[in-house]
Amino acid sequence: MEKRVRMPRRSTGQARSQRSYALLLLLLAALLLPACQIDGLPGLLSREGAGAVDSTSGALSQWAVSATASSAYGRPDWSPNRATGAPVVNACADDARAWASARGRGVEWLELSYSRPLHATEVHVHQTFGRGAISRITLIDVEGNAQVVWEGHDVAEPCPGVLVARMEPTVEKVATVRINLDESRTGTWNQIDAVELVGLP
Repeated sequence: MEKRVRMPRRSTGQARSQRSYALLLLLLAALLLPACQIDGLPGLLSREGAGAVDSTSGALSQWAVSATASSAYGRPDWSPNRATGAPVVNACADDARAWASARGRGVEWLELSYSRPLHATEVHVHQTFGRGAISRITLIDVEGNAQVVWEGHDVAEPCPGVLVARMEPTVEKVATVRINLDESRTGTWNQIDAVELVGLP
């Protein structure tokens, strides 16, 4: 005669415990998984794309996704691409993870592009070595029009440090930032790790 095996029933308490455990795992995953930019969801953060949305002003911050320059000390190290994404250098030092010009003297430029055009309100230039050579910051809107938003002499300290240029929201949306440098002011390489564009969608 065939013997039937009766499977034990889960108690109500066991079921609740398993549901709580599953919810806890989902919560942990949401906290620990790296956030990423998804089209249509601009408030999520990615290292190379859109950044966090300020809940008060509604401003969106984002990091460059591509870059070109007048010259570069090397490739891939010290190349313009090293200035894309969020900052990675935490010390004031010559570091191959930041962009550096070929000569470290004379006039140079770095141009960065962003995934989402914004009515720009701020530009943050993260510098990690030889600070003091930036002479001008220019915004280029989606129609190709240029607007100088900062011009002058940057300070040498602190290093690493951030040059912040603030402006009224631009009339047209901006997707490109151009940074001009005069490294004869410092006599060395002004290395740039990242450039953050802040603005209104």
